[in-house]
Amino acid sequence: MADFDTHTGLSQPVPFVVECPQCKQPGFVDSWPYIVSSRDTRARDLLLGGKLFKYTCPVCGQQVAMAYQCLYQHIESKTLLLYSPDSSREERLERQLDELLASGGAAVGYQPRLVFTTFEFCEKARLLEEGYDDRIIELMKVGIKRGMLAEGIIGARDILIYERTLEDGSISFIVTGEVPGDTIGVPRGYEYMKREWGEAVDAVTGEYRFGAAWANEFLP
Repeated sequence: MADFDTHTGLSQPVPFVVECPQCKQPGFVDSWPYIVSSRDTRARDLLLGGKLFKYTCPVCGQQVAMAYQCLYQHIESKTLLLYSPDSSREERLERQLDELLASGGAAVGYQPRLVFTTFEFCEKARLLEEGYDDRIIELMKVGIKRGMLAEGIIGARDILIYERTLEDGSISFIVTGEVPGDTIGVPRGYEYMKREWGEAVDAVTGEYRFGAAWANEFLP
C-alpha cells in the first residue's frame, strides 16, 4: 500500500506486458497502483471514463480487461477509495486502510471505501468527482428498485447504475440486467434522501463497503 507523501513519485504508472488473447500479440500497458485526483490527471480521466482497466490490442483491436489493486485518493472529498480484485483479502485490506487513516499523514480525516469490482471503483470515482455522497446514491438505488420491483417494472436481477446529472438537477440511472437500456430520471431524489438519512449515514462507523447489500440492510 502506497503512503501519502506526494513527493515520493509513487503515482507513476507501472508498465507491464499484456498478451492479446486473440492474436497473441504482446503489448505494453500502464497500471496505476496509486492515483491522486488533483495531480494524476491522465490516470484520473482514464478512471472516470471507465478505461483504466482496459487495453485495446493495436494489431487486431481486441479489448482486454485487466484487474489490479488500485488506491484512489480523492483530495476534494477526502476519500480513500481502494479497489482490489481479491475479495478474500477483505479483512487485511480493511486493516491497511485503518493503518493509513491512523498514520498521522495526509490521510487524516479521510473516509475509507473498499470495492471489489472495477465497475464499482469507476462508478464511485465518478460520484466523488461530481460531488455526491456515494452512500446516499446507494440508498437511492435501493429505494427506487424496491418501488419498481413492487410495481413489476423491473426484475430482481436488474441493477441501477449512476449515469449523469441532468440539466434540471435530476439524477439519472441506467437499468441493466433483465431489462437493459432503460433510463430513470429522479428529480430531487438526492436532496430528499440526504435530508432523510444524511445524519444516520454519517453516524455509521467501522464500515468500508457501501453497496447494494449495505443499503438494503440500512433502509427499513
